[in-house]
Amino acid sequence: MPRISVIVPVYKVEQFLPACVQSILGQTFADFELILVDDGSPDGCGALCDAYAGQDGRVRVIHQKNGGLSAARNSGIAAATGEFLAFVDADDIVAPDYLEQLYCALCASGADMALCAVEDVNEDGTPLEHPEITAPAAAGSFSGKALLAEFFGPNATCYTVAWNKLYKRSLWEQLRYPEGLIHEDDAVAHRLFAACETVACLSAPLYRYRLRQGSICRSGISPGSFDGVTAHADWCRFFRDQGMDKTLLDKALAACFRRYLALCAGAKKELTWPIAARWHGAQAELRCLLPLVKGCGALSLTEKLSCLRWCTRPLPLPERGETPRTALLLPPELPVPAVKGGAVETLATHLMEENQIEQQLELAFVCRLDEEAAAASARFSQSLIFFVPPAGRVRSLVHRVRYRLAKLAKRPVYWQEYQHYPLPFLKRLNADLYSVEGGQLDAWQQTATCFGAKKMAAHLHGVAYSSPALDAQFGRVLAISDYVRRAWLSSSALPADRAVLLPNCVDTGRFCPAPAAENERAELRSRLGLAEQDFVVLFCGRVCEEKGIHRLVQAMRQIQDPAVKLAVIGSPFFAGQADSPFFAELRKQAEALGERIVFTGFVPNEQLPAYYRMADAACFPALWEEPAGITAIEAMACGCPVIATDSGGMPEYLEGSGAVLLRRDEIWDGECTPVPGVPELSGQIAEAILALKDRPARRTEMAAAGVRRAQDFSRQSYYRTFAGFARRMRR
Repeated sequence: MPRISVIVPVYKVEQFLPACVQSILGQTFADFELILVDDGSPDGCGALCDAYAGQDGRVRVIHQKNGGLSAARNSGIAAATGEFLAFVDADDIVAPDYLEQLYCALCASGADMALCAVEDVNEDGTPLEHPEITAPAAAGSFSGKALLAEFFGPNATCYTVAWNKLYKRSLWEQLRYPEGLIHEDDAVAHRLFAACETVACLSAPLYRYRLRQGSICRSGISPGSFDGVTAHADWCRFFRDQGMDKTLLDKALAACFRRYLALCAGAKKELTWPIAARWHGAQAELRCLLPLVKGCGALSLTEKLSCLRWCTRPLPLPERGETPRTALLLPPELPVPAVKGGAVETLATHLMEENQIEQQLELAFVCRLDEEAAAASARFSQSLIFFVPPAGRVRSLVHRVRYRLAKLAKRPVYWQEYQHYPLPFLKRLNADLYSVEGGQLDAWQQTATCFGAKKMAAHLHGVAYSSPALDAQFGRVLAISDYVRRAWLSSSALPADRAVLLPNCVDTGRFCPAPAAENERAELRSRLGLAEQDFVVLFCGRVCEEKGIHRLVQAMRQIQDPAVKLAVIGSPFFAGQADSPFFAELRKQAEALGERIVFTGFVPNEQLPAYYRMADAACFPALWEEPAGITAIEAMACGCPVIATDSGGMPEYLEGSGAVLLRRDEIWDGECTPVPGVPELSGQIAEAILALKDRPARRTEMAAAGVRRAQDFSRQSYYRTFAGFARRMRR
């Protein structure tokens, strides 16, 4: 293995790449590998990279679809085999002894990182007429945490950029660059330095930075301009959460808010939908940090007032164009992006992710303010999120008065302030479609009065029934299953063609079989206390009575085979509620089975595929009328055979997958009503589990059929159906 891995992301730098590579291959320190990551470059860079690999055995090439600088660096980190890592940008060059000096300094001091000074050079690589060198504040060895203060000094570039450094590879074990953003160096620098016990600083200018007019750092204002605000906001959150020195936190707050205030002036002049989207996201991030500004000693009173103004005032929106503009109005419990989970919120996030690629819509969302979600929104420059802040006492009191006065005047003002607060924004938005995403449909009656039923759609994420009032409020309906659609139409005067089927979806690029993931399966089973030879049944979803999880636990008690184990993935309400009386009672009932039942609690959506892939079967014993069942799609997509009840829309989704469908012996509708003549459900579940355990060939058939069926519920299909619906609303 080489001692050092040098990672060079390559994209549209054909004229500069030769000089960069030659400066690396000509190093006085020869024990390294050079990883060239061709990030889908459309010019001749890919061929150049392959040519270098053919000429020098130390060169390795990765060709990948364009994903940006962060994605390229992350691919290089994953592929690196060296004990130490270095990054060099493909349009820069390094001194002949660049690696040698950094390596010797790192070894001599026992440091975790070594860094050097940086010299700016002309675009053609020649020295500037008046040399510009950015050097560390002092040479020597220092604590990584102590150097965080230098992030705000005149030589900050030395510390915050990815290049000009040599790192111990262990620093990157749990750290990667945020993909889809620029200013990615700032987004990780603070975490790297905080993790370093010692950093060795060299005053020698061993890295040559090429000044290019077309570089990212020299472009005008763009959606990515706000990525720097997001990166600096993360510094503030990190310093706050780590309990670091207040002086350091104050410097971070001042730098972050000043950067934001400087952008606000320029954003108004060059306003586009992507800029407006990022502006709203950055405003929400900084609104969460406003409580820290009051005591910030690094900001003047005038600056603090400006911060308050630009973090709370309504932001401008761009003029309407040809692209359909759509607003999704979410329930108040959970935010988007779906950092706290939630089926409705996950589907909304799928729309955001696909819109980032296809850009067929100007998508806007209304959801509750959440600090983590506001930070995560930085990836979505094509989707604007209006975050509703907590009401507080004064605003709640004002709204209660407003509500009572409106009732006397017989005007529609809903009693929850959450639905009233975004109304001025929605009026300025002037969308073609306002889609109410489940929850209390009548809560948006005030919005419907403003825009008319022709622009309002009820997106039914569960079984719901109409009424004359709701028929007057919604001119269109989106239903996640035909079962849900028929239930609504049975009580509505709405014409049948106004109720459109929009089946749920999953990210089939993430939820998919992974034949090469045996290590992942074994590692996860070991972590959960499950053996490789165990037959693992998985339940995933909300842990509540209507989901029938207690009937599955009863079935486990009837199964005598100790190799049959159950993994329960989920909580009473996603990340928003970790426990409940029902959950506590369920765990108590499970105690008799000892280690045969594992409760994981809430698991983020991006981690779920590994759980489905490590299971031998998934069981969803819903007692209520399950509207659709996203978890069933996820299981099928991962090749996990499904056992489920014939509830609601579940049979529609499982059709053709070979899934085992069981009859319910009772139906939950607020309380359980027995169904005469049906065998006990727990006994049916136990029989189905044992039958699958004894028939591996059938499991294989079900896995293949399930994967095929899951392709009908892809994220791309979901987005295109929704976009088509929005376009029709524009007519």
